[in-house]
Amino acid sequence: MRPMVPVISAVVALSSVARAELLSVKVPVANFRAGPSTSEPVEFTATRYYPVKVLEREGGWCKIKDFEGDLAWVADRLLARVKTIVIKVPRGNVREAPTTSAEVAFRTERGEVFKVLDRKGRWLRVVNVEGAKGWLREDLAWGMKKTEDTGGSS
Repeated sequence: MRPMVPVISAVVALSSVARAELLSVKVPVANFRAGPSTSEPVEFTATRYYPVKVLEREGGWCKIKDFEGDLAWVADRLLARVKTIVIKVPRGNVREAPTTSAEVAFRTERGEVFKVLDRKGRWLRVVNVEGAKGWLREDLAWGMKKTEDTGGSS
């Protein structure tokens, strides 16, 4: 019987990972708390479009993990199924077109969030909360499933 325990644990772990989904903050500012209650202390706040991975649900609350690996709880009514990303690198260029030879529209920094409007291969057309739009490579960001390398410009 003893060899069965690791197998069962692995199956349980895989099923909870398979159910994990990416959601985004849909309100101007959301509080992320230490536990599933408004009486729990606020661990951090995040703005509209901030993507999170939902690990668990309990009584109208979601236990989440963010791009930095932080765990917290947030009221599920503050999240939506919107495609968004957060910049995971120190700095990056948002371009006018989906190629590194295109003009730089503006620069972005770690932690900035964007709504994803479109995708072309490994490039994402994005807009920030101020309305600035452009293209950036998916490897600069966290929050979207990666695509297969299509051999396009990077």
